[in-house]
Amino acid sequence: MNKLLICGAIVLLLSSCNEDKSRKVILTKTPNGYPFHFMPIYEDGVTDITITIAWPMLWAYEDGRNPAVPYVAAESILSGGTDDLAPQDVLELFNDKNSSGQLYVRANHAIGELSFPKEHIEEVISIGSEMLSSPQFDQKWVNRIKQGLLANQTQAQTQAGHQMWAVARLAILDDGPLNTFLSLPNLGAIEGVSEDGLRRWHDETIVQTGGTIVVTGAISSPEAGKAIDRLLADLPLGRPLPNSVVQPDFAPRTILLHQPDAKKSTLGFIGQLPPTSEGGDLTDLLALQFFARTGDGPLFDAVRTELRASYAFQAGFTNYDRATRVMFIGGEVETEKLAQAANLVRERYEMYRSNPDLTGLDGLRQGIADATAQNVLFVDVAARTMLELALDGRDPGDAPRLGELLETIQAKDVQERLASVFPKGDSLIIVATSPDANAIPRACIITEIKQVRQCP
Repeated sequence: MNKLLICGAIVLLLSSCNEDKSRKVILTKTPNGYPFHFMPIYEDGVTDITITIAWPMLWAYEDGRNPAVPYVAAESILSGGTDDLAPQDVLELFNDKNSSGQLYVRANHAIGELSFPKEHIEEVISIGSEMLSSPQFDQKWVNRIKQGLLANQTQAQTQAGHQMWAVARLAILDDGPLNTFLSLPNLGAIEGVSEDGLRRWHDETIVQTGGTIVVTGAISSPEAGKAIDRLLADLPLGRPLPNSVVQPDFAPRTILLHQPDAKKSTLGFIGQLPPTSEGGDLTDLLALQFFARTGDGPLFDAVRTELRASYAFQAGFTNYDRATRVMFIGGEVETEKLAQAANLVRERYEMYRSNPDLTGLDGLRQGIADATAQNVLFVDVAARTMLELALDGRDPGDAPRLGELLETIQAKDVQERLASVFPKGDSLIIVATSPDANAIPRACIITEIKQVRQCP
């Protein structure tokens, strides 16, 4: 009886220790010496594990590269099968095991992610390692991916909103490789993707060294280290990559893309924000959400209520790359009110930036904080959040407490941030598409996106 009591006490003690360590982020190393950020989750009902790796990538910054290659290669590698399994067999295997694998690209990185229940770790890591190290690049499968990318881009590039933001990117980034990678203006590049290009990208990018690695979920640190070593074991060693630098141009200007057959006009504003590596992005999120909130936000009130000119408007921020973050405001506008809308939105934005009325901020902040806290409970969301913080050189340990961090943001923080880092209204770039070439007085009028380089 005493033995049972002692054993029971030990079990409870170990369980308590595990609970104390749950969702605590540490930086550790695999047996082979690869550093990784690790967050165990020892909680009832949690059986999943997510491993995510961000490999540095130079392709988007180098002249002479086919910009479509990284997109096609990334999708092919973790879906294209193995020596023994056809692509459909791999998909069925992952589905049967409630697992998933994806590899996708951004300007600075290729990001791979494996998510799986802990009981399937051996099979998922084995097949993931094989696909990463020995991609098949079967021509039929590659052609299918190319056709899907071409169809998506063809459809997207007919949309006025897509064209408007492509105008803005070209104005800011000029006609360099980064803009070409982000916009894919020449759809012929997709057809021009070759197996040689795919293998060159793979050999240069998916390597053993230099990656930022995150593991979280129902797993121990030693098990996580072994899994990472197995994933990387058969990859080429890799080499250090130089930093990529672009010189964005955010000089204010007004550009109108004339589309004679369009039924609507679109209107956008864009300006520069500091990179997320400097922090403050949670405050920025709250500031823009409050500005654009439906019903009584300054943006909604100006365009929808007062001018009655908008079908839909939004505001937010996004990254061109990790060094270039942009704030945007945009939506559809009735053509005859386009000029009025351009003036009114810029005016109201500047009023909000310089002297905001933040009545009601507490309720919005709490709603966003609650949703964030709930989302980051999911293993895969937690892993992605940790990865983003790590790539910014910030503390991945903030990931599980993002909701708490949001709750600490006060009205004065938003006000100070708006005044100190948000671009002034008269420094914003204005872009529009319209069937009326004269809809905005003194705009630089173009008929093709590439002509934006001629605008002063």
